Amino acid sequence: MARDDSTINAVRRARFQALAEQAKEFAPATDDAKDAALGVWAEDQRGAPNVVLRSALFTAGKPTVKRKLYRDHVLPAAIGTRSISYTGPQLYQYELDVWLELVHRCRTQSAGSETTFHAHGFLRSLRRNTGSKDYKQLVSTFRLLQATAIDVVLERDERGRAKGYVGSLVDHIDYDEAAMCWKVRLDPEIAALFAPNDHTWLQVDARLDLGRNYLAKWLHGYFSSHRKPHPISVHRLHELSGSGMVELRRFRFAVRAALAAIGDVERGYRRRFEWRIDDDDCVHVTRESGN
Repeated sequence: MARDDSTINAVRRARFQALAEQAKEFAPATDDAKDAALGVWAEDQRGAPNVVLRSALFTAGKPTVKRKLYRDHVLPAAIGTRSISYTGPQLYQYELDVWLELVHRCRTQSAGSETTFHAHGFLRSLRRNTGSKDYKQLVSTFRLLQATAIDVVLERDERGRAKGYVGSLVDHIDYDEAAMCWKVRLDPEIAALFAPNDHTWLQVDARLDLGRNYLAKWLHGYFSSHRKPHPISVHRLHELSGSGMVELRRFRFAVRAALAAIGDVERGYRRRFEWRIDDDDCVHVTRESGN
């Protein structure tokens, strides 16, 4: 006896569903790869998570021969209810320049993909020399960045339970010393730190112009991470930046000099950057609005 139409249609739908599930295994990549990319910013910009720019993960101090080694070190950070802890060797603004360039070169690829580059071009992008000493320092920096672990709390639910990212700043490195060619991969989960409202696009020209003024570089990153910077005390900046200066009086003098240096650089590019320190020792900055 023939089956009725409803039974036939049900069988057809089941077969179609089974074929559709099988087809998923062979389907070409979709826009998911784009969604997993870190972001799309201009060639003259560098993307950085706000948690990196508003903490002492990369300190504002001058590099020393002997670095501190941290273990589960909780860093003061101006990121609301979020927090960041760090395990690894002490990092400076010098290493941040390298990491920003790595992130820049990985930005449009799907998260977890390798980026390949030649050491000569990489050093030139950082306005550094390309001698053997500079190459060895770059290699050392890559290894430092891989020997890191950060734990960033991105959000908490109503019961205070955290959700975040735990991983390294650099996940994997392959290299060919003879060809001076490198392949670097970031942890795919690090894309969580580059959510639309959680990262900033830095003007790389200004940052590189600041040279070895490490406090100025840190302050430039901090204030760039705010559309309209709120007044902040010198004491709080001292706490956040990890400058290494013991005396607040000396730090205040250094902040003035660093802000003046940023203002000079930005004026050279016809960008607005005005600052003042009021009688309550709070720093006020007005800058050209970024992303």
